[in-house]
Amino acid sequence: MSYTNSTTLQSPETEAMPGIRNEVTRLLVLALPIITLMVTRMLMGFVDFTMVSRLGTDATAAISPATIFVFNIMVLGMGPATSAQTFAAQCMGRGDKKKAVAYAWQTVYLGLVFLALSWPISMLADDMWALFNTDERVSALAVDYCRIAFWSMGFSVVAFGLEGFFNGVQKPSVALWSAIIALAVNIVVNYALIFGHFGMPALGIKGAAYATVFAWMVRTSICVGVLVFAREFREEYDSLRSWRFNAKLMRDYLKIGWPVALQFVLDVGAWNVFTNIIIASYGVQALAASNIGFQLLHLSFMPAIGFGIAASSLIGHAIGESRHRLAAYRARVGVGVNACFMGCIGLLFFFGRYWLPTFFNTDNDPEVVRLAAVVLFWAATYQLFDAFGITYSFALRAAGDTFWSAIAVIAHCWTIFVGGGILASRFFPEFGIDGPWMMCTIYIATLSMVLWRRFEGGKWREIQLFDADGATSSSTDERASENPNVDERIAECPNPPVYTALQPDAELPLSRQIATHQQLENEVRQ
Repeated sequence: MSYTNSTTLQSPETEAMPGIRNEVTRLLVLALPIITLMVTRMLMGFVDFTMVSRLGTDATAAISPATIFVFNIMVLGMGPATSAQTFAAQCMGRGDKKKAVAYAWQTVYLGLVFLALSWPISMLADDMWALFNTDERVSALAVDYCRIAFWSMGFSVVAFGLEGFFNGVQKPSVALWSAIIALAVNIVVNYALIFGHFGMPALGIKGAAYATVFAWMVRTSICVGVLVFAREFREEYDSLRSWRFNAKLMRDYLKIGWPVALQFVLDVGAWNVFTNIIIASYGVQALAASNIGFQLLHLSFMPAIGFGIAASSLIGHAIGESRHRLAAYRARVGVGVNACFMGCIGLLFFFGRYWLPTFFNTDNDPEVVRLAAVVLFWAATYQLFDAFGITYSFALRAAGDTFWSAIAVIAHCWTIFVGGGILASRFFPEFGIDGPWMMCTIYIATLSMVLWRRFEGGKWREIQLFDADGATSSSTDERASENPNVDERIAECPNPPVYTALQPDAELPLSRQIATHQQLENEVRQ
């Protein structure tokens, strides 16, 4: 009698895919905390916008362009910080938790650089804002906000990177609770400093900027505190030993992250040009209406980004395990879920385009409501395309295919979106803001199809973030050497035990001993 293994394991390229219900459930379980996190990010801006809009139309026209402009500078650091999730997810797939947290710590050093840059950038706020074609009163309010809010850059970079790490290792609750607490802080400080409650001075739009800085400080402190003090991360991830700056890890970090940073800067910069130059040329009412549209669009793309981040984590984990078919399958599942969600939001925008803007129109200006309805019509039109674009953008990022996707986004953004918007505003002014927003819709539809074809083309399968002789493989050797039993088994076998076990009907090294033991038990029973 002999003990044999008759189980035949499938290769990664021929393995059966899990049921769609299981994958959707897995995606939703991971995505719901991340979506809640994205909603809290949205609510920080939404709270600023809602409270500041009580100050009048000028303040309403100033707050969204100002926050977009600040974010445009922040993404210089946030772009590389997104690498934390890519490396964390793939390291987890490879079983290397220590390397995952070592990459996460590099975010802190990147944040310190941007914290040091806050002062000179803040001093240049007036000069930078002079590039935009906005009303004088609106410009003064926007500069007041930017000059203060720039001090949140360093903290936001650290928080963004560490939250990506927690999402990558599939611990999104950490990022979620840090964001919820920061949101509560933001609401209270906004209420106190904008309107002068709790004995604080009424600072108007400046109060919203101070609240933003303080909220990011709280958020960053919580993320760093969990990494340092939580037992799970201290023991399983060895987080207290990998906090030092590592030039090699930072190079890896920036290699993947700099195209994302470039994409972020030019993408958000395009929205700055679109808002502060193209739309602003139609007047304050058009600018206020577009800002209302932007706030409502958060209801759509922020949760959609949450689905994209969750799908990215699952895709990166599969790639780390060298299961590329599973990664592609998860991308398609993510697209389906996102399309269902954004399709429903599109219907809401279309049928509610005249009453949704009334919640923000404090001056009861009917022209603002009419123009906001135009914005929501075009937003409803491109929702399904945006579902494809967002999901496949994150899928490519999970694979490390950041350079090509960055070039695609930048090229489409500045030719169709910005270039087309400028042509529409200058040569077809009779179309009003329909012209620029139609070009926005064409841009999103075209880009989404290009990203879809790039991912389905499979070029990302050739990308290797970790070399065969790199640190990750050596860390695997270190883990193996820590277990002497593993070394003894390897010495006994002509082939590695995993290789032997994968062979059909292979006799394992201990099979004779097991058979002998079972034979003795049978004799005793008889």
